[in-house]
Amino acid sequence: MKSALVVVGKSLRHNLPFLQYIHSTITQHINLPDQTIYIDKNDKDLFFVLEEAISHADEIIIATSNDSFNLINKVVATLGEDSLELKMDMLIPSNATFFEENSYLLQRDKKLINVIKAVENKKLPHILINNENTSTLFSIIDIDEDSLRILLEPLAQNYEIKITPTTIVDGWITVEAISNKYGNLDSFLKSVKTLLPQKVIDHPDVTAHIALCLEEHHKTLSTAESCTGGLIASMLTKQAGVSAVFKGGLVTYSNDIKESWLGVSSDTLENFGAVSELCVREMLEGVLNASLSDFAVATSGIAGPSGGSIEKPVGTVFIGARAKEGEIIIERLLLQGDRGYIQSQSAYHALKLLLRVGKDVFLKN
Repeated sequence: MKSALVVVGKSLRHNLPFLQYIHSTITQHINLPDQTIYIDKNDKDLFFVLEEAISHADEIIIATSNDSFNLINKVVATLGEDSLELKMDMLIPSNATFFEENSYLLQRDKKLINVIKAVENKKLPHILINNENTSTLFSIIDIDEDSLRILLEPLAQNYEIKITPTTIVDGWITVEAISNKYGNLDSFLKSVKTLLPQKVIDHPDVTAHIALCLEEHHKTLSTAESCTGGLIASMLTKQAGVSAVFKGGLVTYSNDIKESWLGVSSDTLENFGAVSELCVREMLEGVLNASLSDFAVATSGIAGPSGGSIEKPVGTVFIGARAKEGEIIIERLLLQGDRGYIQSQSAYHALKLLLRVGKDVFLKN
């Protein structure tokens, strides 16, 4: 079943935080849209773009800006050879199946079309398309994509599932599994877990999975970040209820703060530098001592675009994770991309190490 998201209005397109809110809300109902289209209400091709989107998808959500809503209602009505009717103070197509404030649903030729008015700084109206759970996302760590395909594609065929893997970072692959008409997602996932023990995260959001597992095992986590600038803490605190397990994070960007807040030794900073295995090791020890948490992650690196050297070029990042009573893993990475992408990759690599050092907490099937 193909899905599409159409965003109408320049004001929405340039409001990145609001766009993220729209996307995260909509993906709870239609999973990941197969196609996302951005268009302005004054675009001369608006009519044809909407016509194409509707013709090629089975589920379509059209999110309009406040000043585009009425126009889109007219276009959608015209495309369905329908008229407009006043319902709940909205002029919407008369054949709307369901409607609530600023949201209505149409069914045409077995297609579902949900039009919503998305107003900045306001809660989105209800999405009226209900997810039939024909697909799911899960993650697998410590395996490369070629090996994953060799192992999972025969299994997927057996259960009539189509899989689409994507590598988030080396050693972390997210898989979209889509059920065919007679597919069995639950049995497929059980078989994957049996085939790859302590490698599968059966949750679409790995940070949410981390928070849930910490709570279940009564464990806590803290972070010490340099080059990622609090990104890992931000990812974690997006999860509701995470305050029960995430004690806090220290953004120790300067060497002075690394030394005074985390106890990184001046000898380490002088002889090895902040971007070093020893510095990250001491950052992990410092944040565990400060927070008394059960787990810690730390990052220090050169995100660029400047600041690199022959010995430590831009993209050199040390990441680490440690269990208070157990394993410690520190890795050196050489990442590519712009500053933001290097920071993002560093954060995901650090979380991957956390999964490893806490495998009995996070990766128990």
